[in-house]
Amino acid sequence: MPSDFSLRPLRVDDLCAVLRLQADCYGPDYVEPDEAFASKLRETAALQTCWGAFDASGALRAYAISLPVCADTMPGLHASDYRCPSRPTLLYLHDVAVGPQGRGRGLAQALLARIEQRAHALGLARMGLIAVQDSAPFWQRLGFAPLPSMPSWLQRKLQSFGEAARYLERVSPAQPLDACQLE
Repeated sequence: MPSDFSLRPLRVDDLCAVLRLQADCYGPDYVEPDEAFASKLRETAALQTCWGAFDASGALRAYAISLPVCADTMPGLHASDYRCPSRPTLLYLHDVAVGPQGRGRGLAQALLARIEQRAHALGLARMGLIAVQDSAPFWQRLGFAPLPSMPSWLQRKLQSFGEAARYLERVSPAQPLDACQLE
């Protein structure tokens, strides 16, 4: 990552910058309402699973919204009622966006590395995502792969993301939670 960028956990007061960046990166079908992102940022603040890459002026240039979930309860597109389960089984990369001024600088990889550190700290070995807008090859280069077979609940969830959406997962060794509780 370039030295003129810094990473930090996202806060609810970053919401306007996140929404602007989202609008720059996604087609209208994927732009989520304010409350959808606000609920995710509120629920994950203490867990530090949502991160932003900021340039030297403090402008948000990339972000990663990742959510501890149970695999069969991943939030759908536009869902504004995310609640962190007491015993998550997966860290779900709900949204990763890199704006025009941050592209080609390694920001997505830097954010992913930070998110993976958080997954390890939370005792989660699995990370999953739904690739949209033809991004599956990018994620596959980073070690994510399609499941050998897809459960029916996941097929239904994918439909809300459009025909070309693909679910991918990556498994890595994680340290188990000590006495840490996520509640």
